[in-house]
Amino acid sequence: MSARRILRIALSLVILVILWIRVGSQWSSRSSSWIMGAITLSVILVVVVIAELTGAMQRKHKPKDEVPKKPLGLDS
Repeated sequence: MSARRILRIALSLVILVILWIRVGSQWSSRSSSWIMGAITLSVILVVVVIAELTGAMQRKHKPKDEVPKKPLGLDS
């Protein structure tokens, strides 16, 4: 897994934790639109984490060596 992918996953999870700590501490004083925004942002971040994890789990296949149909210089 690349460092960039790990960083994306870690930052997404940190943002989720900070967001829900803040929502939990001020649950009664927040408006319903703010809570709906937090839920929407959470869903997006969870989808990002799942996409990064599934992308990391897939094996990258090496492309097969393909012979060109018409090698350079032999067009005729």
